[in-house]
Order: sequence, then structure tokens, then C-alpha cells
Amino acid sequence: MKCPNCGCELVYGHLYCDQCGMEIQIVPDFEPEIENSITETLSNVAEEIEGKTDVPVKKKRPKYSFFKEEQGKSSWLLLCLITFVVVTLTAAFVAVFMYHRYSVTYQIEQARKYAQTEEYGKAISYLEKARELKADAAQIVLMESNYYYQMGEKQKAVDVLLDLIDKEHLEYEDREKAFESIITIYDEEGRYEEINSLLASCADNEIANHFQQYMAMTPEFGYGSGSYDEVISLKISANTTGTIYYTMDGSEPDENSTVYTAPLFLESGKYQISAIFINDYGIRSDVARKWYVINLTVPEQPEVLLYSGDYYTPTKIEVVLPEKGTVYYTTDGSTPTKDSLKYSEPIQMPLGRSNFKFVTISDEGVSSETVSRSFFLSLQTDVTVTKAVNNVVQALFDQRVLNDLQGHSHEIEGKYVFQYNTIVEIADLGYYYVLDEYIEDPGGIRRKTERLYAVQVYTGEPNRLIYDENGQMGLIPLR
Repeated sequence: MKCPNCGCELVYGHLYCDQCGMEIQIVPDFEPEIENSITETLSNVAEEIEGKTDVPVKKKRPKYSFFKEEQGKSSWLLLCLITFVVVTLTAAFVAVFMYHRYSVTYQIEQARKYAQTEEYGKAISYLEKARELKADAAQIVLMESNYYYQMGEKQKAVDVLLDLIDKEHLEYEDREKAFESIITIYDEEGRYEEINSLLASCADNEIANHFQQYMAMTPEFGYGSGSYDEVISLKISANTTGTIYYTMDGSEPDENSTVYTAPLFLESGKYQISAIFINDYGIRSDVARKWYVINLTVPEQPEVLLYSGDYYTPTKIEVVLPEKGTVYYTTDGSTPTKDSLKYSEPIQMPLGRSNFKFVTISDEGVSSETVSRSFFLSLQTDVTVTKAVNNVVQALFDQRVLNDLQGHSHEIEGKYVFQYNTIVEIADLGYYYVLDEYIEDPGGIRRKTERLYAVQVYTGEPNRLIYDENGQMGLIPLR
């Protein structure tokens, strides 16, 4: 292209002539066909507007209308795509926002994440949001209590758990965990009275029984208050390990009162028994009180036919049995009970000094007055118990049953020992010392055998004592 002013060749892209400096006006090339078409179209439109012709004008479609249509379609698709992306991103943002704000799972996940780095304050703040969204979730409360505990805020840990266990719809396992956590904290701080109060108010007996070692429940009596026509063996029990203290005169029991160790035997009379239990943690129970009236008939005392005194011949002690009850006796001066020797036939008086006590005990367990007797038996004979034992040993040695007079024998390891038992009367033969036979091992331990020996009280003759099939005594001489 040349400059219209100076004719110099213009440089492509320049807007001014480099030779003369004239501004260059760039215009499109003239196309007559296009101009005629435009002119015709405008003329037809003008005529239609003015109403100068009724002949419909056939509009000519510009050559570039197709490209404009395609360009419009592309713009619409682009607009739709942009709108879709915007809407999708907005929805995703809203979803994430809603998840972070209203999702319990997200709050718990964040709480656990901060708890792993021991940022328990932040962890608790997320759990509080979770509780706002799902206030009845026990797991959230248990987690929050644990985080308070890790922070050293034990009372806050307890407070949230106490609020939790008040919920009636709480599952058993969650309730048990809550109680266990509270009790653990109370135990660490020595707050045993509060543990006792907590469990006492627990409506779930299974949970209370599970932790009953911390409780001091009121002692229980084996019999209820009332009147009885028999001796009562009264048992007092507690729910766990500890000590029961009691009184029998209605006074208030405490640590200085009598310690309960065995059942109390209540015989005739009136009793007002009070008891208190203190467990191993020092927790005191309430006082338990019971009233008893025992109305019993006291049986007749035994009638002993032999008086106290000195005796010089073998003598038997005979007792007349009462119509009701059983007679028991002792030989050591102690008071007889149902566990003492039962009287059934006359008793051979022992050698030397002896003290007998007799009592009648009714079927209801009531004891009569005690009857006491004291005897001293000394026989007019040269054959003492020691001599009787020596005579048996000598006879067995003579028969070569014993190796020596110390009682050793080749049959056993150890030795034989003979011990006085009693005096018996054998019909038509007289009185005899009865000796038991023992085997004494090298360690000094004795074991009784089944053999018995009888030595005549006045002659000293040794014998084996036997019983026949009818229980009658017989003798086998050893000499």
C-alpha cells in the first residue's frame, strides 16, 4: 500500500507515512453487490412501514446469519456451563459448611484429633457442639468426662456424668460406665461417703450390687421383731466386708460396742438389740434395731444320786433323767451345752479328783439350772495305774511282742505306749483298770490302736480286753 500524499510505500502496520508523516485512513474495500443488497433491503423495509405496498417482502438472509446463530449457541452453552460450575461449587461449599456445623460425626472426629495432641480444651469445645446436636448421646458425655479428667478437672468430669445418669432412657452399659467413672474419681480422692450416697440412690440394683464393697448397708437380722417360744440363734449380717457392732440394751452402738463375731443365743427374757455396720472404707451404716421376747419353759434340773465326797472303791455316778429334755455333762468344771457329753447310763467315777456338771436342755434349747458334783476316788490297793501299765508291758515283753520294756517292737517304727482310760466292773470277776494302746512315732505323734488291756485292780493281773458279738466284755490272760 502507498501513501496517498507522497506515494511512498507504507510499512505494514504503521498508521503514519514514514516519508511525509501523513495519517493513513484504513477503510474496507468497496463491494457494490453488498451495498446494493443493503440498499434494497432498507428500501423494502421503508415501504412496508409506510404501507405503500401490500406485497409481502421476502426477506433476504444475510450471508453471515449462520455464523451469528452458531456464535449465539456457543455463548448460551458457555453461560450454562459457567452457571452449572458456580451452582456446583456453591452447593459443595454449603454442604461442607453444613457438615462442619451440623454433623455430630465431624465434631467427634475433631475432638479426637485435638485429644491426641492433648489439646483437651479444644476437644471439649467440639464435644459441646456435638451435645447441642445430639444431647442424649452417652458416648459423647463419657468422652467429655474423660477429657475433663485428663485436664485434672475431676469435679467437672463428675458433674457431666451425674447429669448423664439422671437420664431414664440411658442404656445399662452406658450407665454402668458412668457410675464406674464417678466411683473411680471419688475413690482416688477418698470421698467414700459420697460413693455410698451415690450407690444408695441408684435405682438399678445390679449396678449397686456390682459396687457394693463401697456401701455400708444397714445390718440385717435373721429374725424379725416379735415373741418366740424357743431359743433364738440370732444372726446379724452385712452386705460386704467390715465390722458389725451391737448392743443388747437398746443403747446406740458405735466403735466401742461389742463386735459381732457369732450368732447371739437369746433365751428367756426381753431383748432390744441394736447394730451398726462400718465397712473397710470407714463408711457407717444406719442403725438397725429389733425387739425380741423369748417365752420358754425351763426344764427340770437333773437329779444326781451320788453326793460329792471322797470314795475308796470304784463307784458309778447315776442320774435320774427328767421327763422332758436331755441331760448333758462335763468333767472339767465347764458349763454343759448341746456339744457336751450326753448322759445315757451310769458313769464310772474316775480315779483322783473330778468335777462334774450336769444340765437338762429342752428341745427348744432352754437349759435348766446346773447341778455340780465333786468326787475324789482313791482305791485301797497296792496296784496303782503305773503298776498296771508296767505289768502289761512286762507281759508283752515276756511273750516277745515287745523288744524291750520301753515298748519298741520289730512290728512297727516307733514304740507302743499304754494309757489309763477308766475302771470297769466285769461281772463275777471284779474291777479292772482299762488301758488304751497307742503307737508313738519317732516324732512323738501318737495314734490309737483298736487293742485294749485290762488289769485287775487288786491283783494286778494283765489281760487283753475283748468284746463279744453281744457287746459283753471278756478277758484273755497275758500270763
